[in-house]
Amino acid sequence: MSGREAGRHRVGGPQVRVEPRSWDPAKKAAASQVDQMEPGWFVSYGVGSRRFVAIATWRAPQPLRVEAGSVEELRELMREAELGAMAGLGRSWAWVA
Repeated sequence: MSGREAGRHRVGGPQVRVEPRSWDPAKKAAASQVDQMEPGWFVSYGVGSRRFVAIATWRAPQPLRVEAGSVEELRELMREAELGAMAGLGRSWAWVA
């Protein structure tokens, strides 16, 4: 071993109590709010990826998943995905919330 002290992640290192931490609470709250506002989508925020993700819960020609760095961008991508799915169906239809 080099001349360094053993760290807390090394075998034989001292045990240190670490308090749990909530990561990105404002972004998780924003994702939850969008999830409630968008009944046809499941919306969440990934603390590891630092990205907002929306997955369509309605029947679509193929699975729909979009992700973005902001809520505004995510909602734009959700609208684009809805329009693309409508075009793929080849007919007009009404969105029912």
